[in-house]
Amino acid sequence: MMKANDAICKRRRSSAPPPGVDIVQHINGNFGRWQLRTILLIFLCKIPTAWFMACIIYTAPYPQRGELVCRSASWNASESLPSESRNTDRLFSVQVCNAYAQSLSHNFVQRYGTSWNGTQQVMPCERVEHHAEYKSLIVDFDLICSRRVLVAVTQSFHALGALIGGLLAYQALQHISPRRLMLLGMLGQIFCGNLTGLVDTYQLHIYFRCLTSVCCTLMYTAGHFILMDITSGKARILVVTLSELFWSIGLVLLPAISIYFDNWSHLYVAISSSLIVLVWLHRWISDAPRWLLRHQRVEQALRLLLESATHNNRMVPLTLDVRLTIYASELKAQQRIGYCQIWDKETKRRQLIYIHLIWGCAQVLYNIILLMIRSLGEAQVHVNTAALGFAEMVGLFVGLYFILYTRRYWRWAGNLMIVAGLCTYLVWLLPETDRNSRRVGLELIFWMLLKFANAASIAVLTTCTGEMVSPEKRVLLMLSVVSFGRICLVFSPLLSTLTVVHRLLPISIIATVGWVYGLFMRLLNRYYWNTEQLQVGQVPTPNTYRRNSAVIMRRCSTASSDVSNYSNELLHNFEQTVAVSIADLWHINFDTIHECDSTNEISDVASKSQSTQTI
Repeated sequence: MMKANDAICKRRRSSAPPPGVDIVQHINGNFGRWQLRTILLIFLCKIPTAWFMACIIYTAPYPQRGELVCRSASWNASESLPSESRNTDRLFSVQVCNAYAQSLSHNFVQRYGTSWNGTQQVMPCERVEHHAEYKSLIVDFDLICSRRVLVAVTQSFHALGALIGGLLAYQALQHISPRRLMLLGMLGQIFCGNLTGLVDTYQLHIYFRCLTSVCCTLMYTAGHFILMDITSGKARILVVTLSELFWSIGLVLLPAISIYFDNWSHLYVAISSSLIVLVWLHRWISDAPRWLLRHQRVEQALRLLLESATHNNRMVPLTLDVRLTIYASELKAQQRIGYCQIWDKETKRRQLIYIHLIWGCAQVLYNIILLMIRSLGEAQVHVNTAALGFAEMVGLFVGLYFILYTRRYWRWAGNLMIVAGLCTYLVWLLPETDRNSRRVGLELIFWMLLKFANAASIAVLTTCTGEMVSPEKRVLLMLSVVSFGRICLVFSPLLSTLTVVHRLLPISIIATVGWVYGLFMRLLNRYYWNTEQLQVGQVPTPNTYRRNSAVIMRRCSTASSDVSNYSNELLHNFEQTVAVSIADLWHINFDTIHECDSTNEISDVASKSQSTQTI
């Protein structure tokens, strides 16, 4: 009984945090069941956000041949359009957006192929008839020909909303708790998202699309703030990286949802209304303990930490409320960092410029690849979107491997992006054939390659950008680079309009942007790498292992200096638990072999082994 009481008292004393240790991290731990519940619920919020961002793929598909009919002012309804004997995108574009005088005759197609000299009279379409089964944005708002650029403008307004939402969230988190801000973002997305799909004018559509994007950004920015507050250590790396995985899951699920709707308006309503489930689940999302303490809400923070300790089965100090009060005073006394302080030359400005350019290029690629998947054709758009989602998933896991198990993750991510960008130029070698399934599949391979490499780079950027500055400046640095990337996103959708020049021109520009920012990542590799990850050394052969381990045991043995019988006699006196790293096994000085005191040497080797295992 006495021994049991002593053990309990010893455990209680060991559970008390030493002075200077973050009491919140001590109670929560790095990860546990309490964190898992909140993490999964916040991850689920990213799925409808990804749907709303990528739904332009299905709400504004490119019109197919035969779905649009151009009527000029001199059109005679008694005459019919010529039967097409040539199946090219050029002829399709000519017939849709303009009416030629010669095209009113039945033999125009034959003459176009042999004797057309480019002098035909062009008459703009007075009226365009839509014969599409799917009621899209293009049909309702007549976004064709000269108005085709307005499809990209809708996505630009979505990026503008994300930019405004990010800046607004940073300011709102100074006064509103992250949990409450998440709820406001959900409710705003439900309201504005439904209005986005129900309005009947293009101007109101892009206005509410921008407002919905603001609400989406408020929601997942507040969720990310909570994730960073309740996790730490390697668990935080895993959580931050895998949070991007649910964007990919959203992309994979989006085709399954879109097939049930034949109207773009219904798709918007379905996506926005899905957040009602998350509003109901919001009650189980915890708040950020440090935010509560910084705003002197000690009682709420105490209740939250007691709940965490209960679910994670962790010990709590008997003076927890006192420690929280002290810690809250320390957080309140901390000085706020200004934006200009990240440019105070503590980190070289050239490196900060590099990371801003990298973020801008990476976000442009992430957005424009999804937008351009529409150009591969409506018939395969569901399969193509799901394929991009799976490519992004694989890329995220590759990026996570770079972060956890390589020393030079900036270099590896940069190399991958350079290879993907250069290989994409091979798309020009594909034979010029009709846009059938085989041709679309071959082009899709290059889109997937870019998506895969870009996802790996984004995983590294999201997790490792903060290491460039001191901890107190990391929030402002992330705000700066993400905002710069979103500014680039505002203009990037206009690249999709370059398909009128050549349908492979946008992917070529994207590939160039990709390998260029891959070079910038390699430049950052000169300054930042994972120092905790040991460099992989040469693998010793069995004979080398036996020879070098015998030398080590001979030095540490007091029984005999003869190593011929070390397997029997020396191992009897040598501690079985002592081990050395492979690096120590290689670095042995064979010139000086002295007898050593066994106790001191064994303790030295053991301590070196423990430090090696810790690293």
